[in-house]
Amino acid sequence: MKVMKAMKRVALLTAVLLLSGCGIPATGVIQSGDPATGVRPPNPLLYFVTTDHRLVPVSREVTDPVGVRTALDLLLNGPDLGERLLGLTTALARIPTPEVSMNGAEVTLQMSAGTEPLPPIAARQLICTAAAARLTQAPDTAATGVTVVVTGPDGQHTEGASRTCSIPRPAAPPAETPGISPGG
Repeated sequence: MKVMKAMKRVALLTAVLLLSGCGIPATGVIQSGDPATGVRPPNPLLYFVTTDHRLVPVSREVTDPVGVRTALDLLLNGPDLGERLLGLTTALARIPTPEVSMNGAEVTLQMSAGTEPLPPIAARQLICTAAAARLTQAPDTAATGVTVVVTGPDGQHTEGASRTCSIPRPAAPPAETPGISPGG
């Protein structure tokens, strides 16, 4: 008898809950603007030379994702007008894009036949641009860093690593301060 009363109460409670809903009236489709268009790709970092012969990273605006080869193509095209107005230049004048091969965290750049030996700052431009592009392309390489080997047509190797380049990291979100709520 007690079981029957309990079952009736559960059934009644279930019916009341189902019929009452959550108190929010049904609505139709609410128009709120255009759909999201997706996430923009990260801008590649290209390394140019300042008037005092320092290497600096420059973020170049792009619309499509950029791999190592495309980043090197952008670098070898030299600084754009705005970058030149800032006094940036390149030590890579008239250098063809090297052949690019990648194996995990290692990038190899094979310079074309006839390419003159690169001055150290020019090699660093290639190394840092390739390393930054590989870190963006394969984020799992961030833990170990990226090694870049530039091989000249004479077989001479110049090696560098992402840890020796100034590669800005994304800013961490601000930490919440205890007792202060966002917006006030």
